[in-house]
Amino acid sequence: MKSMMKNIHLKLFFFISFAAATNCFGQNKENTGLINITKATFLNPGISYEKRIAKLQSLYAQLFMNTSFSIGYSDALGNTSAIRFDPAATLQYRYYYDKDQREAGGKNTQMNNLNYVSFITETSVITEKIVSVDNVEKVHRAINEFGIAWGLQRNYKSRFGLDLNVGPYYLFTKVTKQNSTGQFVTENVDKITISGRINLGFWLNQRNRN
Repeated sequence: MKSMMKNIHLKLFFFISFAAATNCFGQNKENTGLINITKATFLNPGISYEKRIAKLQSLYAQLFMNTSFSIGYSDALGNTSAIRFDPAATLQYRYYYDKDQREAGGKNTQMNNLNYVSFITETSVITEKIVSVDNVEKVHRAINEFGIAWGLQRNYKSRFGLDLNVGPYYLFTKVTKQNSTGQFVTENVDKITISGRINLGFWLNQRNRN
């Protein structure tokens, strides 16, 4: 378990470093670019922190429980369904590209209400049951993803926040399964996929009193 959590621990270190570098609830440089934003997310329960590193560039980190649903059917069990919460972490570099266009159209760009392109790395750790003839064993494995995505962020006066992105990802992991002789073997698995992320939550910054 410890070896499979290395990537999440590394992301946790960076996440804490971002938060310690500035006041998480403050805002900087009124409406001249991006600001630092802290959010509590509830669709994938966790906390995120976005730190401005340039006028239209930021680093985004999130620690969360990755929520997934499954539905199945078998003759023996009938209809089955399950919900999973797996620990995960993501780091993203974001470039917001449409500030001038949105402002020219009279649209709100405060609270980083902009569209972006992003380089993303994400790690989640899932727990699976490996069933043999005489034993049931829980196995933990890390799923690592790297991708490029297009996204948008909208934060409203009500404190509700929407953040979504979609793009191609390279995924790699290790899978333990039973071979034809009944022995358990671990194999490397990798693939390229298109994936989308959606985050719903509430921003925690102090309100602008101006």
